[in-house]
Amino acid sequence: MKSKQKTFQLFLLMLISLAFCACVKSIDGVVDDASTNRPFVPYSFSVKTSKDSAKFLWTAPVLSAGKRYTYTVDVAQDSTFGKIDFTKTLDTLGFVVVDPTLTVAKKYFARLRVNGFKGSQPSNYYYLTKPFSIPGLNYLRVIRDFEVTPTTALIHWYTNANTTDINKVVLSVDGVQAASYDISPAENASGAKLLDKLTPNTKYSLQVFAGTKSKGTLSFATPKTLVFTTILNSGGDLAGAITAAADGDVIGLNPGTYTLSSIYTMTGKSVTIASVSNKPADTKVKVRELDVLGTNGGINLIGLDLDGNYSGTSYGTQFLVIKGAAAGGDPANFADVRIDNCYIHDFTRCLLIANNATTVNTQTIKSFTINNCIIYNIDKAGTSTYYTLSMEKLLFNNLNITKSTFYNMGAGMINMGTTLAASTILPTINIDYCTFNNFGGSNKYLLIDANNNKISYTLKNSILANSPQAGSINGTAFRGTGAGSVLDFLNNDYFQLNSTAGATTPLVLTGLNQVACLSINLGWTATTQNFSLAALPDANPVLTLSSSANTVGDPRWAY
Repeated sequence: MKSKQKTFQLFLLMLISLAFCACVKSIDGVVDDASTNRPFVPYSFSVKTSKDSAKFLWTAPVLSAGKRYTYTVDVAQDSTFGKIDFTKTLDTLGFVVVDPTLTVAKKYFARLRVNGFKGSQPSNYYYLTKPFSIPGLNYLRVIRDFEVTPTTALIHWYTNANTTDINKVVLSVDGVQAASYDISPAENASGAKLLDKLTPNTKYSLQVFAGTKSKGTLSFATPKTLVFTTILNSGGDLAGAITAAADGDVIGLNPGTYTLSSIYTMTGKSVTIASVSNKPADTKVKVRELDVLGTNGGINLIGLDLDGNYSGTSYGTQFLVIKGAAAGGDPANFADVRIDNCYIHDFTRCLLIANNATTVNTQTIKSFTINNCIIYNIDKAGTSTYYTLSMEKLLFNNLNITKSTFYNMGAGMINMGTTLAASTILPTINIDYCTFNNFGGSNKYLLIDANNNKISYTLKNSILANSPQAGSINGTAFRGTGAGSVLDFLNNDYFQLNSTAGATTPLVLTGLNQVACLSINLGWTATTQNFSLAALPDANPVLTLSSSANTVGDPRWAY
């Protein structure tokens, strides 16, 4: 009896073993039935992208020796692969696909399988772990804001052997094609095309093509069309117009010179002052000081030369002051401030004072913007105790400084060194496509003093050179110890940043998250005021250093 029982147990064990052997676990953890001769999936699948191509690579299945498998790769914009954009079957372990088979800047997903071999079933799919895209070739030059109007934009591209076949421009809005322009042979040779019939206050995506192949992408926005409430002629009473203006009024200035020899205020109202020509070179305002006071107080300045030498012998101390209405420290929620396409120069102390609040966080502003400006000779003597932008005690959402040039600046750039109260607002500073030269002094932090406030700070796509202007600055470029702060220093070229004027002790940037930065000396000195990069050879890395593979620094100097 025991012998029969033992025989039965051995037989049962044999059956279990056979059943187990019939199931084989593949590399990706899926159990396949070996009786169907299903091949294993590859144990790696990857994609490497370049400017205009994607290279797919994989390894052969583990049990592929002596077998010539074929493989199928599917590419789709949908992670469920409900619609396949591109598929390829081949018997090698990789291939390359190029634009225009894949569309530039589109997000794609990919999957791979081994096809059936001699009657076996195909393998399970192996998926890329994350989507990919190709950025595309980019022979476009960075767009300059002074060449964009509410209804037109002048674009430029490099003229070389790679661009002789460019023949079309396509504009899109929110992913939908809005306009198409043919490029004539003459325009191609000139490297420029004027785009007309644009819609004001619209953000466009632009792409140039040679046939169906992309040769460059970028984006730009048209400004809104100004509707002037009042227009003055040269020498007109600008002070009276400011006093009489209602909230939201737009004061237009025809070419000429205007004078504000006293301190003028915008109390509880937001006023725009703009040149009719939008050319600061022909519309000058000699200004002592502008003050924005109280809740809803704000100002927009557009296309003006704002000269602190307001009397010929006297100079303004600070250009702009933001404070409470009845008393400077009173609580206030200010309207936005925007300075666009202006020259601002020759003030002896600083550009902005916004540190008047009696209690922190009680004076607030959502947005302060400087765009497409040239700002110079601010505290040229380098003796001020103020930073260029003195914003301590002010709670702000966004400080944006873009496409602008700063030189001969005597102190540090930004001060928000007073500890703010806890808030759900994260002050965000974005400095993008700017040029800085001969700046810093008075033992200040060169870039920012944020003390222990939590901030998000990004300085990118810019050129910084020759610090300090005079004397010494703090040996570290910034202070920002707030828990959870973001301090990014990205795609910048910097050189001759020292802690003492005339010395060679380099400024410490440790603590900034530095990515894709270079230190290429462009030959500028402390006295340089023309920052043109037009003479650089096409191969100079500064011309393609930006996060969009374009030229860094203020675009006005790019070409």
